[in-house]
Amino acid sequence: FLLGPKEIIGNTNIEKLVLERNVLSGEPFKQSAKGTNETIEIDVGILFRSIGYRGVPITGVPFHKNWGTIPNEKGRVTENDGAVVNQLYTAGWIKRGPSGIIGTNRACSSETIQCLLSDLEKLDTGTKKHGASEIYSKLDNKNIRHVNFDEWSQIDTKEIEIGEPKGKPREKYTYIEEMLSVIK
Repeated sequence: FLLGPKEIIGNTNIEKLVLERNVLSGEPFKQSAKGTNETIEIDVGILFRSIGYRGVPITGVPFHKNWGTIPNEKGRVTENDGAVVNQLYTAGWIKRGPSGIIGTNRACSSETIQCLLSDLEKLDTGTKKHGASEIYSKLDNKNIRHVNFDEWSQIDTKEIEIGEPKGKPREKYTYIEEMLSVIK
């Protein structure tokens, strides 16, 4: 963490990787890494590229080709001219580009959700709002398994229980069948 690749050393094979130490600069949740010019060398024999992300366009959704992002204002999707696209939102790397850490994504999604909730309060479609029961009914009619809040709470409790002896806040299930098996 806080190291950035600077140089690869080697004639025919990779022998060393030069990394530059970084420091975080800026306000919390809006920080970026800045190089310090201090470097370290690590002996390596192989190197894998495991970073990088470029968003791809979705048909019908505005897209900034040069940046690989969906144009937006605080998560509200905008046309390339800045006009807001009603009821369309974005978050994460497709919103701002590949940057940050988990905390950055959390702040980014919170910003989007605040806009969504603000817009929702102003939205009056004149139609009855059925909420989750309508969604559950549609899923049931299509035989699509879903998890309601009570069932999620059971899963959450079990994940916390399993993680505690390991000194972890929780142990996430990695298989859907295993996760669903804890629901009573």
